[in-house]
Amino acid sequence: MTDVREKGVPVNTEGKTAGEILRTTRESRKLSVEQVNRETKISVQTIRALEEDDFGAFPSETYVKGFVRTYADFLGLDGNRLWAMIGSRSAAQAAGPGPSWETESGLREERLGPPRWIRQFMIPALVVAVIVLVILLLREHKKAQPSTVGWQPSTSNISPEATASTASL
Repeated sequence: MTDVREKGVPVNTEGKTAGEILRTTRESRKLSVEQVNRETKISVQTIRALEEDDFGAFPSETYVKGFVRTYADFLGLDGNRLWAMIGSRSAAQAAGPGPSWETESGLREERLGPPRWIRQFMIPALVVAVIVLVILLLREHKKAQPSTVGWQPSTSNISPEATASTASL
């Protein structure tokens, strides 16, 4: 790749890394890192890491890919071409510092929370426990209610006929 014109800005890409291309394009447009930050919402630290080709600072390949494309699109560059440059370079540097994305993708996904057998046991057990508690509370509630059969009022303001009729209920 030699001297290429993208949106009127000459970019000599021969022998340059993706980060150098991003930096030289930004500088040729007389943009500061802070201006790029305001326009793209990419943090200043992330912009500097991209321009320094410090891809070990990112947790995964997906982050780098998204930031490179956003930054390149902002500068009028081909984000896919820059990403291809980074992808081929990162494969060659897999043994270098920072996370190795190839190793990262091969790791087993760790699930959060209790193991499956506990979830399968606990949910039915909790449902049964709630049902038993509701039944016991209903029985206690019925026992606690005063019986109206044979109940005699303490005052004798009521006629004997009314008392007899309530007693027969």
